[in-house]
Amino acid sequence: MTAEDARARVRGYLLAQAEKNDFAALWPRVMEQRGALLAAFAELTEEQADFRPASGEGEAAWGAADLAQHLVASTRNVIAIVTALARGEAAPEDPLGTLGAPYASFVDARRALIDVSLEFAALPGRLPDVPNIEATVEHGFFGPLNCRAWFLFQRVHDTDHI
Repeated sequence: MTAEDARARVRGYLLAQAEKNDFAALWPRVMEQRGALLAAFAELTEEQADFRPASGEGEAAWGAADLAQHLVASTRNVIAIVTALARGEAAPEDPLGTLGAPYASFVDARRALIDVSLEFAALPGRLPDVPNIEATVEHGFFGPLNCRAWFLFQRVHDTDHI
């Protein structure tokens, strides 16, 4: 399977599930992956989180502390995109591979990740009862996605980083 085939497969999954399911039906699957991600981070010491691979570029050079920082920033961005799209408002673009602001320690980054995860978990309750599912924002890999596809994308993103 080529990289393009894999992208098309994931895009098809996101679009089909977003059309078939409302936020309440998507929520358990998305939160299950976020819980697994948080559990993986809970096991790490500061020393383990600070370890970085000897080689690699971009995300391949990140340690767990960098990854936590990235996940906080990207989750905040997904929250903003989902919220704006669901309300039919202008949404921010998706900045690929962003790290966001550094934290003083891994403990602080992990705490921020827990906080943003709680905010993300509560997101469906803050959205309109009938969300706008026509509006889209371009994802750098998967093309235009509506609010429900972006919400489900977080599951794919979390899975990639576990």
